[in-house]
Amino acid sequence: MSKLYIQNLAMIVTNKCNLNCTHCLRGAKDNNCMSDEVIEATLNQVFAVGNLSINGGEPLLALDRIEKIISYLIEKHIPIDEFTITINGTIYSEELLKLLDEVNNYIGTNDINALLAISLDNYHLDEIRKLGIQKEFYENLKKYQESKYFYGYRNTKQKLFSEGYAVNLEEKLTVPLRPLKPFITYVGKNKKFDRENGLCNIGPIVTINPKGIITECDASIEHQETLYNYGNVLYDSIEEVASNIGELILKPKTFERKVNKSLKKYWTYKK
Repeated sequence: MSKLYIQNLAMIVTNKCNLNCTHCLRGAKDNNCMSDEVIEATLNQVFAVGNLSINGGEPLLALDRIEKIISYLIEKHIPIDEFTITINGTIYSEELLKLLDEVNNYIGTNDINALLAISLDNYHLDEIRKLGIQKEFYENLKKYQESKYFYGYRNTKQKLFSEGYAVNLEEKLTVPLRPLKPFITYVGKNKKFDRENGLCNIGPIVTINPKGIITECDASIEHQETLYNYGNVLYDSIEEVASNIGELILKPKTFERKVNKSLKKYWTYKK
């Protein structure tokens, strides 16, 4: 098994959520949280990560899982370029901001490399009104906006993938999920392809769910376990899984071009 550099590693730390939004790609929630074993089995396979993205559910319902990930990164000296987390804004957590301090200091550049986003759109607002928590929610937003780590809101101006509860929306609002095929290359000296001794680069994204399943980031909880269940980090190699479902690229420069083109298609729904 080669050392892995993963461009974007998404870790779904929990399926728990305190909202029940009508557009939620995850669908019906459960109480699964990522175990220590899954966290360690994932990060033990990784040499370095470009962006480490923390997802849910609502990640703040599994704050100890985020703390475990950060402490394990530091303990094992795993380099990352950026750390991002997306929350729904209904919970204010000073502890989260302290953890972002910790990981930002670990990354150790003059820039802000720990980034906090909040999901905010009409679907979320409808659920917040339904629960009668508008006042607390907007107070939380104001406090989060004052943090140096806050970098904006994520909304659903584009169409949604027809996963989870989104399958019940009007057909014009959704498109079928397109699995995001991984690309793989091996980079050796002088950025030349070297499968024997080179660093295995995987992009654009590898997603691990709470059970350790290697899956699609925008799939429903149900489909992560069925249609998009590619293996499990507890007993499978991420490199081998990516090789089985992805495409080997012999030129690192071609790898970068194909990854960028794939991401653009994914987010703009182009054929």
